[in-house]
Order: sequence, then structure tokens, then C-alpha cells
Amino acid sequence: MLDLIVGKVGPVFLTILCGYGLTRFRIISREGIPFLARIAMNAFIPAMLFQTLSQSDISAHFDLRLWGSYYIGVLLNFALVFFIARSFLKARTDEAAVTAVGGVFSNIVLLGIPLIQAVYGEEGLVPLLIILSIHPLTLLGLTIMIVEGSRSSGGHWLPSVGHSVLRVLRNPIIIAIILGTIASLVKLRLPEMVDGTLERFRTAGPTIALLLVGAGLYGQSVRGNISASLLCTVSKMFIQPLVVFAVGHFVFDLEPLWLTIVTLIAALPAGANVAIIAGSYNVCIDRSSTTILITTLISVITLPLLVLYAAP
Repeated sequence: MLDLIVGKVGPVFLTILCGYGLTRFRIISREGIPFLARIAMNAFIPAMLFQTLSQSDISAHFDLRLWGSYYIGVLLNFALVFFIARSFLKARTDEAAVTAVGGVFSNIVLLGIPLIQAVYGEEGLVPLLIILSIHPLTLLGLTIMIVEGSRSSGGHWLPSVGHSVLRVLRNPIIIAIILGTIASLVKLRLPEMVDGTLERFRTAGPTIALLLVGAGLYGQSVRGNISASLLCTVSKMFIQPLVVFAVGHFVFDLEPLWLTIVTLIAALPAGANVAIIAGSYNVCIDRSSTTILITTLISVITLPLLVLYAAP
């Protein structure tokens, strides 16, 4: 089983380390990271998602138990963090909402996809992509509604929520997921030249994503409300995987592979969208960055252990 860690999980985290080292030694400049991220998030990763989905038999694999197992567990965790932030940390409603999303939102795109693909191959990507299909819209949409609702003074918060949700829907990753799902359902077959081009993007996507995770760690420091960051960290890395596992196993009786996938997704560190939404509303910016930093560092230990534990 150690061969699994060394041979499949090890390269994932070594690539992250390379991203950190390339930034540390100025091969990737701090100014160049946003440019690299735009290429990855607008080209490489959407192409990879579209091709993977379009070539998968989504109708044969789709199962509402996946959504139920993951999102019931995640929403329970969201409610728990929100309640603790409001009641014990005395956070405002908008602060509690951003804190809560930091305790539940997983870095599926940049870390989850490369990790699952490396360990479980294309078979593991199908349930991951089914979960990812509504991941940003569900969790970011909920957070946006709470923040906008708490800040509205005249009851006219729905238009703001609508505009924010539309921005999420215009994300190239969401568009790629929708188009890839449609292509799968109608059994669309792309011309060989187009398919070959997408394959090259698909190959580059996971590597670029992991390099970005490492590059994003360089220069980060622990700052902001440490109590809130620790709440998010404990909730994200330990409570959420347990709750999702419990719901998937005891309520929905998921098959072993799918149960492993949903648990691993729940155990991923906090994603960059946590910092983006904090910056968009100018609330909890420092604690969101700290949560991403701490959870990513902890995941270097917890994710390999989970993969090792789940190995047959």
C-alpha cells in the first residue's frame, strides 16, 4: 500500500512543492501567477472537464445519492460553523457566512481532480465531476444569498444575488461542465483534430493546477482572526469528512469507490473561491487566506493517510 502513496499520491504533492520552489526562486514571478491562473481556469481545466465529461456515460453513472451524501454533509457542516461563528465568535451575519464557506468549500478543481485522477483514474473522475457540477453554484450561491440578505436595507437584495449567481454561471469551468454533460447525453463525438487538441489541454491541466497550488502558498502567512481560521480548519479537514462519510455510508449506502471519492472531496483543503468571495465583499479576507494556507499544509498529511486507509 505504501507503493500507492509513493507512486501516485507522492507525485501530486511533489508537483505542488515544485510550484512553491519555482516561485521561491523567481522562475514563476508573483506577478505571473494570476496570468498562469487565468490560462488554467479559462483554457486548460475547462478543456479537460469538457473532454472527460463528454467521453463519459453520465446517464449511466448519475446517482442522486452522490449529491445527497456530499451536500447534506456539507450543508450540515456549513450550519455548524455558521452557528459557532455567530454565537461564540460574535461574528456579524456576513462574517459568519464567509467563515462558514471557508469551513466547507473544497479545492476540487486545482487539487481534487489531479489527486483523484492520479489515484483512481477516469473511473474516479466521474463521481467527482457529478459533485463538481453544482459545487460552486450551491455553496457560493448560499453564501452570496446570506451576505446580500444581511446587508440589504430595503429588501431589494434578490437582484444582487441574481447578478452574483449569473457571474458564477458565466465561469468557464461551469460552462465546460454544462456543455460536457450535454455532449455526453447526446453522445456527441468530436472531430479527431479537435479531440486531439483537447487531449493536449487535458494532459497539461492537472500539472498546471498543482503548480498553481504550490505557487499560491509562497509568501502566505498566518494572519487575521486565528480563532475563526482554526474553526474553519478543524471543520474543513476533520469534521466534514466524517459527516460526509457517515451520511454516505449509513444513510445512502454508497458503493466503496464512490464513498471513498466523496470522503476525499470533503477532506480537500479550502479552495481559492473562499478568498475570492471574501475579497468581493471585503469581509474576512485575512482569515480566509489563512484558512487556505493551513488546510493546504495539513492536507499534505491527511490526504495520503485517507488514500492509504481506503486502499483495498
